[in-house]
Amino acid sequence: MTLPSTKVLLLIPFALLLLSCSKKTAAPGEISTSALNLAPDLTARPNTTFKVDYSDKVVKIEQRAFLDGIRSISSDNTTFVFDAGDPAASKLQQGSILFVPGIAMRKVDVATEQDGHFVVVTEGATLGEVFKNAEIRWNAPVKFSEAASMQRIANNAPGVLDRWTVHAAGGVTYSGDDDGWKYTVSANPEPGKVNLSMNVNREYNGVKVAVNGDGYVQDFDTIAAIKIKDGTLESMDYQNHGMSGMVNFNWEAGKEKGGVEAAEQRVKLPSSFTVPLPIGGVPFSLEVSEALLLHPAFTGGSEIARGKFHVTYGGTQGFKLDQGNMSPDGDGSAEGSILDHFSLTPIAPVGFVAAVSMPRVELKLGTDSILSAIKKYAPPGVADGLLSGLKKSPFGKWINQQVSDKLKTTGAAYGQLVISTSTIAAGAGSLVPCQKAQLILTMSVGANATVLGKEKANVSKEIFKQTKDVTVPPIKACEV
Repeated sequence: MTLPSTKVLLLIPFALLLLSCSKKTAAPGEISTSALNLAPDLTARPNTTFKVDYSDKVVKIEQRAFLDGIRSISSDNTTFVFDAGDPAASKLQQGSILFVPGIAMRKVDVATEQDGHFVVVTEGATLGEVFKNAEIRWNAPVKFSEAASMQRIANNAPGVLDRWTVHAAGGVTYSGDDDGWKYTVSANPEPGKVNLSMNVNREYNGVKVAVNGDGYVQDFDTIAAIKIKDGTLESMDYQNHGMSGMVNFNWEAGKEKGGVEAAEQRVKLPSSFTVPLPIGGVPFSLEVSEALLLHPAFTGGSEIARGKFHVTYGGTQGFKLDQGNMSPDGDGSAEGSILDHFSLTPIAPVGFVAAVSMPRVELKLGTDSILSAIKKYAPPGVADGLLSGLKKSPFGKWINQQVSDKLKTTGAAYGQLVISTSTIAAGAGSLVPCQKAQLILTMSVGANATVLGKEKANVSKEIFKQTKDVTVPPIKACEV
């Protein structure tokens, strides 16, 4: 959706006033490109192809000019603030594609001058908006320990360090709150793999929920081939080759007081780790993240449910997309175990469903970790003030839609392992007090049609599925 900049000027003066009251936070030449520790460009690797014609919408701003001019970047990396009259940024207008080699590729929704500042509000750009014609291929190893130094620098940013704990080896621990859900997410690389963990909990409406997960992802190879003609994606191949790992997933939930609680809860956790993949300066990246879906089915008080599960997985996650038709291209496999399950209800039936996407690996057109590093010199306070004002305006609905589906991928392509677990118990009034636990493992791949510039909705394919059940007591009457 495109926002008319003239209306924005009328609707958010109270937010833009923050800009004039803020002192300059970065000075020309203060940010060193070497300090950002940008990843090596993939075009230097053998068997790599990068032949592109950019669309007329692309406005290229060289790294040095961008770093000299930037004053503030919002926490969500959508809003950029420059000095008014900045010679590089002033070329941007509504509909432009902001391209900073190795750093950013964003579509401009609003470009407006206010109180001595030039403010640019952006969203993700589609491949068809960036390229008129393109043939891009790469086959590169993903080595988490080598990417760790870039991850460490990226999170040494004002306004971020209060939530991140940066480890000496390049790992990070992030703590935050999402609509009452308190979480801690960690990523700690070591030679050959990255260790992941999460802890999520919340108390609401008399319900207490605690979820824990830990595991690892081993190094793998990322392979991609993209072909665009006349601004239209003709074909795309994508693979996470040789990706394997392990996940432990545990949860416990209870409700002390009476009453029904069955509302679905979704929790989108921040990305755990980012691996930049610049090619020809275009800032592709792989982002490792997790997401949760929780659905209680409590019908009364003094009800408890818990589950403990172990999963190993491996293989290749991939797909081929040709003229809008997708076919899976992988041989993923997984093996799960139900280690513990328990449900207790004094009267009515009780159930609980918990699903986690762990890991989810997304190919994105952009490198948020590098923008986070730049915030050390261009902190988010000023830009966040502008964004806050926008959310209170009639354009707030548009902004909120960008994060309305917390489990939706925003990458061009992805591969993920979804672990869906459930437990159910009959009440004491039942003829047979049955309990049943279920574990469903699904390995899937997909493409985001919006990012790819296609009209169809997101397309996805399963490449592996396994279901396991445990029934107590193991009798026919409980096999429902």
